[in-house]
Amino acid sequence: MDEEKSVGGAGGDGQQRKRDLASVRSAISALRESTGIPVTIGGVVGEGRTLVLSESLGMRTSAMKDLTVHYGAGVGGRVMATGRPVGVADYGRAGVITHEYDVPVLSEGLRSMAAIPVVVGRDVRAVLYAGVHNSVRFGEKVLTQLSSTARTLEQEIAVNDALAARGEAPVGRRLGAGGADDILSDERVRETHARLRMLASRTEDPAVRTELERICAEMVAPPPELPTARLSRRELDVLACVAQGKTNVETAADMGIGAETVKSYLRSVMRKLDAHTRFEAVNAARRMGALP
Repeated sequence: MDEEKSVGGAGGDGQQRKRDLASVRSAISALRESTGIPVTIGGVVGEGRTLVLSESLGMRTSAMKDLTVHYGAGVGGRVMATGRPVGVADYGRAGVITHEYDVPVLSEGLRSMAAIPVVVGRDVRAVLYAGVHNSVRFGEKVLTQLSSTARTLEQEIAVNDALAARGEAPVGRRLGAGGADDILSDERVRETHARLRMLASRTEDPAVRTELERICAEMVAPPPELPTARLSRRELDVLACVAQGKTNVETAADMGIGAETVKSYLRSVMRKLDAHTRFEAVNAARRMGALP
């Protein structure tokens, strides 16, 4: 893509940026819901051909909060420069990117990342990321959904540009009236659900365990026609950890079991849910009402 036309935002005003940020915020939430990927990130390209990673879900630290990514640098900078998706399975050792941002990215613990440009007209207006805290190769379903989310976002931004030019209000957000508050609420529910499941797994009092599991069940309120019972209690415990982006080792530490046992539970879950990756399993569990 021609360098002078590959990055947008230099001539955009404050209202355009606000519109784009709202759309990106909705998009990363939709991406996380549709893929089960633990970390989704988005940012709007602005003046000076820079990308600010202002929107994120699933981060464990503040190391990458509002990180400014420059044209050509790191994963996002390469996306801006090429106008094409970029993926790395081991960020610290990746040879296809520069490493100016190793400290914040590795401090956050991210290992695998995939990013895609959001192109409107001939300008890269935003970049969407999917990230994982361990080294994996993203499956075809995740990459397809990442592309689909970017294309939907492109259409939304283009429509909003046209409406703004006519002095009309932007189209409604996918998240409804709650916006960012709804996203934060969902995150808190999932974190609380996982913590309660860990408490239930550790308690030796059967009555307390039963009550904690009842509370967890009420938090997800599964549709009665879906067969959530085919997943065991320990399989659900593992999935609750995976849904937070925890590695097998971290999950094992939380549950007081071995990492190989965690892998065994995951293999069983994926077989039962006809999933090929841990993220597909999380997504399938959410669809069937087993996880919030």
